[in-house]
Amino acid sequence: MNNEPVAWMWRMKDSDNKWELIFNKPINDDQFFETIPLYTHPAKTLTDEEIHQIFRDESGFEIDTCPIAILDFARAILRKAQEK
Repeated sequence: MNNEPVAWMWRMKDSDNKWELIFNKPINDDQFFETIPLYTHPAKTLTDEEIHQIFRDESGFEIDTCPIAILDFARAILRKAQEK
């Protein structure tokens, strides 16, 4: 799945100009411009069972102790990864 932006909204910082839409990746100049990437779809989320299966496959253990903590931890990692 391609998780690259398809367009960006941008405007000059410290101005009351309206946001503009562009389709080419903007110059990454955080000092002068504010940019917001736009995507065509949300990132895929995993079900509880998919997280359990990945945990079993990678660790060799069953989730029988603190399953909620493991799910919360997995979801926190996914959220952080989606921010980038």
